[in-house]
Amino acid sequence: MSILVAIGNDGRFEEVLTVAMQLATGLDEGLYVAHLTENKSASADDRSFRDNVQSFLSSADVPVEFSLEHLNRSGLRSGTAVGKQLVDLASDVEIEHIVIGHRSKNRLAAVREGHTGFVVAEGAAVPVTIVPEAVELGQHTW
Repeated sequence: MSILVAIGNDGRFEEVLTVAMQLATGLDEGLYVAHLTENKSASADDRSFRDNVQSFLSSADVPVEFSLEHLNRSGLRSGTAVGKQLVDLASDVEIEHIVIGHRSKNRLAAVREGHTGFVVAEGAAVPVTIVPEAVELGQHTW
């Protein structure tokens, strides 16, 4: 069993991974890190990001599996579509918990894109931890 950690190349992956590693240590679980991308195959940017993530995770005291997940963001309410795809991914893999980041949006962006984290929290059959953008590394002791 694993903890699904959904990350994107958005500059917030370290905070989300830190929370996930602390949770995995406490629950004695491994991590299934899913790099979410719109690309169907790994681009040079995706490979560079993967290397950064793997370097960051090199100090993890828990087993880690890394995956590149192509998610369709096309159309209106792209965040909602991504959230539904993450719920499907969690049901395809033996997942015990999901960790995902959250970025606040203004009303127009929320209507246009939806909230990925909220869709995941509502649709997942497992507990979901949403890491808000205000979390700073080292701020909390879990």
